[in-house]
Amino acid sequence: MKTIINVILVLLLFSISFDSFSQGKIDESKKELKEGRESNDTEDASSSSSSDNSSDNIVFEIVGKAFLYVTYYAFIGNYAEEDHLHSNLTKYPYYNGSSGNYENPDSVPSLAKILRLDLEDKLLLSPPNIFGNHLKAKFRSFQFFYLQADYFQLTEFNKFNRSYSNLSLFNFNFCYDRVRLEKFNLGWTLGINYVGNDINKAGFSCGLNTDIFLFKTISLYSSMKWGSINNVPVNEFEIQCRYHEKNYFYSIGYEHLKIGSPTYDFISMGGGIYF
Repeated sequence: MKTIINVILVLLLFSISFDSFSQGKIDESKKELKEGRESNDTEDASSSSSSDNSSDNIVFEIVGKAFLYVTYYAFIGNYAEEDHLHSNLTKYPYYNGSSGNYENPDSVPSLAKILRLDLEDKLLLSPPNIFGNHLKAKFRSFQFFYLQADYFQLTEFNKFNRSYSNLSLFNFNFCYDRVRLEKFNLGWTLGINYVGNDINKAGFSCGLNTDIFLFKTISLYSSMKWGSINNVPVNEFEIQCRYHEKNYFYSIGYEHLKIGSPTYDFISMGGGIYF
């Protein structure tokens, strides 16, 4: 009888650990996003040094103006001195056989492209049990900035309980290309992340992206975003090689996501079109 009780206890312990182990990455990410993490805000007792405030304010004002001046030109640029900031937006990369997203304003005296929509869709594969889709849209109203929206739909098959877990992640960003050369552009993004499903929480994100147009119809694209939702990190990285044909392209690459503690590594395959 005692042996039977011991066997039952061992089986119960195994079932408990088995259930926790079989939770899966997506369920763990959703759990962390829903519960959040406590912020480590430490408030300083600033009232003790009130006598020095007047002199400090003058220093802070000078330093603040210098900081704004430097950061403005670092992130926005000097349109009076930097010719590449006036580059025209192209109809689509390699439309003329050489230019990427931008071309020298002096090279084409005809009408410049002032509106462009870039659509891209990729299949994400992370064998053996996680897959997804990444849909991206860039609305370029003119050459100075553009708006970007990303939609990730991730699915994980749990072989232990024969069920599927899903996670929907959205990005909405304001994007600015700080460098606009014919073969190279580099920019930054600011925006928000949003997780759907039964979480429905949003957070702030920022990032960098670049296009390098190598030769003929081949280009490289890379993007990094750092974000947080409910004090939980939501980070994204992607790099891909694109083959351009007229106003569409095919792509293959790699994407890495960190949503809470779990990380996701995907092979990406897809394509896009320019309107």
